Amino acid sequence: MKKFLLFSLAILCYNNLFCQTLAHERCAAFEKGLNINNWLEEYWNPNWPTETGYSKSDFEDMKTAGISSIRLPIGFSFISDTLPPYDVDTNHVLFQRIDSVVKWTQELNLNLIIDNHHGWFLTNENWRSHKDRFAHLWGIVAKRYKNLDPSHYFFELMNEPPIAFNDLDSLNLLFNTAIDSIRKYTTEHTIIVSPNLGSWGMAFNVYQPLADTNLIYTFHCYDPLDFTHQGFTWHDPYYPTGTAFPTTGDPFYENFLYESWNRIADWKATYNKPLFLGEFGVGSYADQDSRCRWIEFIGDKIDSLHLSWFYWDWAGGFPMFQSNSVAPDSIYDCFKYSLHLYSDTVSGINESISSLFNEVKIYPNPASTTNALSIEVTNTTCFNLIIYDVRGRIIFENNIQGNTTRLKPNFERGIYVAEITSGSRKIFKKMVIK
Repeated sequence: MKKFLLFSLAILCYNNLFCQTLAHERCAAFEKGLNINNWLEEYWNPNWPTETGYSKSDFEDMKTAGISSIRLPIGFSFISDTLPPYDVDTNHVLFQRIDSVVKWTQELNLNLIIDNHHGWFLTNENWRSHKDRFAHLWGIVAKRYKNLDPSHYFFELMNEPPIAFNDLDSLNLLFNTAIDSIRKYTTEHTIIVSPNLGSWGMAFNVYQPLADTNLIYTFHCYDPLDFTHQGFTWHDPYYPTGTAFPTTGDPFYENFLYESWNRIADWKATYNKPLFLGEFGVGSYADQDSRCRWIEFIGDKIDSLHLSWFYWDWAGGFPMFQSNSVAPDSIYDCFKYSLHLYSDTVSGINESISSLFNEVKIYPNPASTTNALSIEVTNTTCFNLIIYDVRGRIIFENNIQGNTTRLKPNFERGIYVAEITSGSRKIFKKMVIK
């Protein structure tokens, strides 16, 4: 009997380890993603859900930019009855729109997160009355999409659990009920969950993983909120324009940015669970230099923690492009380099991929403003070096005799791109100054 129990325990541990490893692999495979916003979650639009929100050609443009995953916010709540038996209108045009996106992502080999977005106005007092409806909805969705490839299609239980619903034990109970509902139809699909307080990084201070092992965890980052959301009249409270990053005034909101990332790093190291950045963005009302400094900061954190990410949004109020034209030559350079889009090369210059990449060493990298930086190129007697900042401006240029040069990085902290040319070969490498 004892041997049987040990054998059963070993099998259980193996299965759990396999699921968790699989979830890690799937989370890493998200890589670079986008939120397809202001479409299937836009319930306030009288023509919701519009037919003309996005097209397959938009998704092709995204893939050209380097995007590998799509997060699709959906207003499921608004086609789900609020009284038992909580019927879901599966004939609603909303499902036709979702099915179109599924088809596009299949044809383009993109990952897709089916995200249950707006409409769940939960509080610590009323959540129990919504629990069965919430679980029933996820049963319907899982039944409809259970045959999709679980390596590419994912279910996100709830976008940004409301701040008014801050009882973590109750939220976990709500989520576990929905997970059980999904698992009746599929055990292979990975489910995405997040903590309370609107998926805020600060909430990870006391957050503990759930029991199901085939889960991925997510968080959002819009700190400092008075900077990223300044000027938007739809946001409550309204934040006036004129706030810079880093701030020159009260650092109250900005301190949340640094503390949130500290808590995310601690949680990731403590629990070793798959984790990605599900939403982040900076609005168009902020000055562009500050927007660049903010996206540099976020990009550096993403790189240092090896996180997949989904930017909000593509060409709306949180733009990464300089005009309505979505093209390699219209993306802001700082977004391009910080998020490694369009092959992460300097605008207007073609990258020649060759053995030179492996011959170049930059160390230390990241470097500090006080330490010398060495750039070494093997198998050469001279090379040309140009260093660009994230806005594409040349800040250093020199023809180096020999195969090594040492620089004192007396420029500002941030992300830079080194262009190294040796003969007919040219490469670009990222540099970080802290």
